Amino acid sequence: MNRPRRFRIILFSILFILIGSLKTFGAQHPCCPEDPELSYLLNPKPSQKFHYLVRYETFHSAVLGKEKGFFIILPEEFYQNPKARYPVLYLLHGYNFHRRGWSWKVRSHEEANRILCEAKEEEYHWLLHEDIAIIAYGMMDSSNRTYRGLERSLEDRFDELSRHGGINKDDYRPREIAQSIIFHNLHSGGNPDDPFHPIQKMIIILPDGDNGFYTDENEGKRLFPETQDEKRCDGFSEEKYLNYSLFPFLRMKPGALGKYESYFLELQRYIDLQSIYRSRLLPLRGIGGMSMGGFGAVKLGLKYPSLFQSISSQSGLLDIELLNDKWMIKMVLPEFLEVFGRLETKKLPPASSLDLRYIQSNNPVSLVKEEGMEQLSHRIYFDYGQKEGYAWITEGNKNFEKALGERRHHIAIQPFNGNSEHNYQFWRSRTGNILQHHSENFKKSMDLK
Repeated sequence: MNRPRRFRIILFSILFILIGSLKTFGAQHPCCPEDPELSYLLNPKPSQKFHYLVRYETFHSAVLGKEKGFFIILPEEFYQNPKARYPVLYLLHGYNFHRRGWSWKVRSHEEANRILCEAKEEEYHWLLHEDIAIIAYGMMDSSNRTYRGLERSLEDRFDELSRHGGINKDDYRPREIAQSIIFHNLHSGGNPDDPFHPIQKMIIILPDGDNGFYTDENEGKRLFPETQDEKRCDGFSEEKYLNYSLFPFLRMKPGALGKYESYFLELQRYIDLQSIYRSRLLPLRGIGGMSMGGFGAVKLGLKYPSLFQSISSQSGLLDIELLNDKWMIKMVLPEFLEVFGRLETKKLPPASSLDLRYIQSNNPVSLVKEEGMEQLSHRIYFDYGQKEGYAWITEGNKNFEKALGERRHHIAIQPFNGNSEHNYQFWRSRTGNILQHHSENFKKSMDLK
């Protein structure tokens, strides 16, 4: 090869990497850019040892009629190796209780933005609480050859994150977080020097599902006025509140209802068709989630088996027929009444109604019975905590176990796992298991092709 041609190839490669890096690291999250962990991930400082290819993107959802945001986590060498192709893992967040008013008197978009930033918006959850980018990068790093090496790598990564303000003061220390992920869960009881095989490199997408239960709202009607401001942040004003209770302080914020199953499928098609990703995607997809997202992941994975080769749920609502107490639902999960029935606002709960047939048609326990057991044994991973605190989660997972003919999947209290309660510390402690499950399914699917 002559020298000028070699120089042009090297120059082109450098520009390709720089452009990719600028696209990723130059991204400014439009809602809460001052958040220290967002700044750490999206706009790393030169002093940082670890860099992550995290993008924040938006697209206009025709189904919902507004802009929706999502995070996308790319493998470390995404821009350096343009011929590499990857499977995609969608991770769905849980229910955001902060969408209910609880006496907040919001009179401006600025005040609404402040509240949402303090509470964290839905699509933040996996990124900022479960720390999925940190853990996934550690598990995809080929330099980690033993479980001890992986534990040290995660400790170093969480230590740097902590020094940049990315770990809450009341959280566990970096070493404790790493120990919980590796030696209490992923490799429980194993020898620290056992060989660790890095997981399949993958693209991870974190959508914003509001509080729509990843399901098309039953009646297809709007409870809120048309969205005037189609900006990507979920701003709201006082006149857009819906008072759903006789109690004046129980209000719902806009953006929580609509056709959210159709919206998710719309997002999936959007990703598949984007020029930057289209040639880089393998025809392999996984879907997972926690709590409400666990319900959505299992439901969508079972309803569309040709789309998803791997499914996971953490503390998921896996038997929604257990949600039949309208007093409890209206006070705790009012959107559930509207999605799966009819929510009567400003009336006592008995005035609202549930559509049992619609619930059954979207119930994971019912759907799993329609699939052959031999098709599900390796595709589905699920777990739940010993102290979830919600009978409809604990009993729902037990019913799901019976439907699959499997033993208990509950996780006992362990060191540094949030007492196996319904919280991010518990879910984070099991994230390594979740990623390994999807990786193994992707690898099996590739071996079969």
